[in-house]
Formats: sequence, structure tokens, C-alpha cells
Amino acid sequence: MSGYLDNLPAEVAADIARQRVMLAKETAAFLGFSLPHFRRKYRKGEVPKPIKLSERKLGWRMSDCLDWLNSRETRDAA
Repeated sequence: MSGYLDNLPAEVAADIARQRVMLAKETAAFLGFSLPHFRRKYRKGEVPKPIKLSERKLGWRMSDCLDWLNSRETRDAA
């Protein structure tokens, strides 16, 4: 799947990769949480806001997750 990104300029490929949408299981793993813990944090509003993909399916943009992680690192360092 990443083969089509290989022929693009690095900036464009990076921007496309940041717009990738992940489902809950993948997002939880990316953020370093178990799926049940991620769901608890989601219900409390403690993780990035999802986008609605269908009636019952939510997704999280990679860029939102990266920004959220960066904000936590900055806050923890202060």
C-alpha cells in the first residue's frame, strides 16, 4: 500500500500519511493504550476527537493523534 507514496516528494507523502485514518484498535496501540483503556479515556474525552466514518464506526486521524502526543510531551516537560 505504501508503494504509491514512494514516487511522491517527501513533503507530500508525509502530509498524506498524517491524514491517514485509524480505527480504535490501531489508535489505541499507536497511543500506547490497551483497547479497553483507550475506550475509557475516549468516553471521558481524554483522547483526540474522532471523526464519524459511518453510523457506528469512528476513526482517528494520524495527525490529530500526533498533535495530541506532542502536546502531552510539551505539557509533561513543563
